[in-house]
Formats: sequence, structure tokens, C-alpha cells
Amino acid sequence: MRNRIPSHTENIIHKTGSSPFSLHHTIIKPDLNNALYLHCHPEAEFFIMEKGKVDFYVETGHYRLKEGDAVFIPPGMLHNAVRCEGDRKLIKYSAIVFSTEPMERCFPSASSPYFEGLGLHRPECIYTAMSEENKNKKLLSVIREILRYRKKDVTSCELTIQGLLFVCWQELYNLHLSKINSATGDNALSKDLLRSMDYMQMHYAEPLSLKQLSEISGYSESYYCHSFHDYTGATPFEYLNRIRIIKACELLSTTDKKITDIASLVGFNNISYFNRTFTKVMGATPSAYRTVR
Repeated sequence: MRNRIPSHTENIIHKTGSSPFSLHHTIIKPDLNNALYLHCHPEAEFFIMEKGKVDFYVETGHYRLKEGDAVFIPPGMLHNAVRCEGDRKLIKYSAIVFSTEPMERCFPSASSPYFEGLGLHRPECIYTAMSEENKNKKLLSVIREILRYRKKDVTSCELTIQGLLFVCWQELYNLHLSKINSATGDNALSKDLLRSMDYMQMHYAEPLSLKQLSEISGYSESYYCHSFHDYTGATPFEYLNRIRIIKACELLSTTDKKITDIASLVGFNNISYFNRTFTKVMGATPSAYRTVR
């Protein structure tokens, strides 16, 4: 199992002012093994290698990335990167961390296909854009174009960056997301389950019950549990706890609130259970996660 508490950390603020995106550039010295600490956030991300190579992990998936390669990480997924074994060269990479909400608001119809996969098929939405594959040239080119604005005043280029993010998403959809949507099976079932997942996102701090969640989808409790696991690979409460832990990570990273208060704010009424769940998901205790951040 890879180390979940790295010796190198990167301080990330995922939004710049009121903008729904942030641009990052990181240099990893040859004596450091960890390139990117284990973390997750509610925004999506394009990560691109500029120099060197890393072993990149998204949840249980492993991807070897070299100079010029990129990976798309869907919202809310744990990811980190480590130096390839035996490699002691300088590593450079950049990242675009962005909210999909502005784009989603342009397609208010529930039948819009562009973001469906992020709800129920998030792991399948991971996409590696390898630089040697001709089909990825446009996506990689637009990612690099966005990153050229990293040092500019955001007010002078915010609309340009948001426009380029639309272009990126179109390319990602053409290359990958459209294929996921066409293979999702029962769309009616997907939408029914998505209602309960949206409800979890909005009411995660409340004491939700299985009966309540199954009724939102319109199913019996047993059918709801079975269908939910088939679509997400998790039970409803594993999924709910994951949302709560991601919210806890945000509070640990951005506030000085006590851990007991954070546990209560994200929906845990038992601090021991919160600590166990957090450690299981993040591979570190809440206090250790806060220290690394």
C-alpha cells in the first residue's frame, strides 16, 4: 500500500477570488519522492506533466505519466502522485482545478448528456490523455493554452479561461465521456438514483435514513441498495460518508475549527466513528491530515 502521508505537500486554494477555477504549477526537487499529497476536492481537475514522470493514483487506479501526458480527475476523487522508482530527476507539473457548475448551468435540462457520467459513473470518467496519441493533441493544446494565463491578473483573462474550459470539456466529452453515457444502461434508473445522490450533497449534515433516501428515488429499500451499489460500487451510506469526509477535508484545510466541531458540522454525531471513517477514507487521522496540509 502506498504511503498516504507524504513528506512533501502543496498548498492549494482551489478558487481565485470569485473565479470557479485556479491554476497551479509545482516543482519537485530530486530528493523528494512524493510529488502530490493524497487529497480530494469537490472540483474537477486537469493535471499535466511538464518534466519528468510520476506514478499517478486516482482512488485504486494507477497511471504512469511522462512529460506531455495529462489526466482528468473527476470531482471528489482521492488522488496523489509519487516519483517513479529509481528516477531522481526534477519533476514539474501544472494543474487546472475547476468547478463544473458554470458549465452545467448552461445546460439546465435534466436530459443534457455532458455531465451525466459525473453523477453515477465517476470512476469511469477518469481519462488519461497520452501525448503520443494523435487524438489527444487538441485537448492537450487547450490545457497548455489555459496554463499560459497562470501569472496574469485573473480579471484580465477570466472569461477567456472559462471559454477555453468549455473547449476542454467538449474535447473530453468527444474523446471519452460520450462513450460512458452511451453505455450507462437504464437512464431512467440513473436519474432516479441521481435524485437521492443530489439530496445527499445538499443535506449531508442531516441525519439521513435509508428509508428517506430510497423514497426520494421511488424504490423499496432493498432494491434501492442493490441498484445504488451496482451503479456506484458503494452502499448509500458509504457514498454519504464519503461526501461528509470530503466536506471535513475542506474545513480542516481552510478553518481552525476543532475536529469535534467539524465532525458535527458534516453530519457525524460520534467523534470516534468520525475518526475511524476519516482514517479509512483518507489513510490518515483528521489531525494528521490537518498537519500535512
